[in-house]
Amino acid sequence: MAKAISIGKFRALQRASTADGIFTVLAIDHQDSLRRALNSESPDSVTDAEMIAFKMQVVSTLWDEASGVLLDPVYGTAQIIAQGLPKQVGLLAELEKADYNMQPLPLAVDIRPHWSVSKIKRMGADGVKLFYYYDPDDAHLCAKQDATIQQVVADCTSYDIPLYAEPIITDTSPENRQRKVIESAVKSDQLGADILKLEFPLDVRAYPDHADWQSACESLSQATNAPWVLLSAGVDFEIFCQQVEIACKAGACGYIVGRAVWGDACTIAEHDAREHWLKSTGRERLHRLNAIAAKYATSWTTIYQPAPINTTWYADYPDFNNMNSV
Repeated sequence: MAKAISIGKFRALQRASTADGIFTVLAIDHQDSLRRALNSESPDSVTDAEMIAFKMQVVSTLWDEASGVLLDPVYGTAQIIAQGLPKQVGLLAELEKADYNMQPLPLAVDIRPHWSVSKIKRMGADGVKLFYYYDPDDAHLCAKQDATIQQVVADCTSYDIPLYAEPIITDTSPENRQRKVIESAVKSDQLGADILKLEFPLDVRAYPDHADWQSACESLSQATNAPWVLLSAGVDFEIFCQQVEIACKAGACGYIVGRAVWGDACTIAEHDAREHWLKSTGRERLHRLNAIAAKYATSWTTIYQPAPINTTWYADYPDFNNMNSV
């Protein structure tokens, strides 16, 4: 039986998915990792203008193949609106601040200063993305992350905007991956995330049998109630196509893809040559992924339905000036 969600979240999910309720989202919220991809020898020399130009070129060339785009507030969200993001393409905004150059890597999630769920809603975005590290066996880390997630869930409820939760496990050992990916997803679901943006639940190098892939994805779908989508995690495009097909056959509601689609464009310095690559290879990659998702993915509308509506529903629908009544 479908779960009732607020009308605002329902509408936002409609905008970020296809007419059939499938997520085919292009992600380019990358920051320090993109600098390294654009100039591996001297990432700090990549200017802000170059970062923005690359993101705008990728998104504007590929947006008509995507149901939505995921961008960061520094180099992407406002810039793509100003450039003319089509109204039929949903916009997801990154909430967290991540610096993967810091060592040791800080595991506690850090919300970007001067940025918030309320600002994401105010700018007209259709979803909040929160990336965070997680280890179900690390009680100290879980307590820190859970507190932040609960606050973000509360904010998303207040502002009636969906939360796309992205738990990334810190333990990369193949023997623990399936259990920890699933347990992290279950916890995110229990804390109130609306959409789960998840890693593939197996190390495919250690477990190359597609029957194992299918079983792991089915276990993930059975363990969670919220819709889930597969992230690409920078894997090879052909591998990601296989993962998307198996995940969608097992219950996933689509994908959110980044470097697996546009990563190779980072190595093309000349603007026109990069444009040609994006218009040919980049678009063909998204087209292939879309065909797979359209054929096999589960519609999120089979999982969520709008809360009951009558002729006076608006009287009890809270406004931003009375958020505590939510």
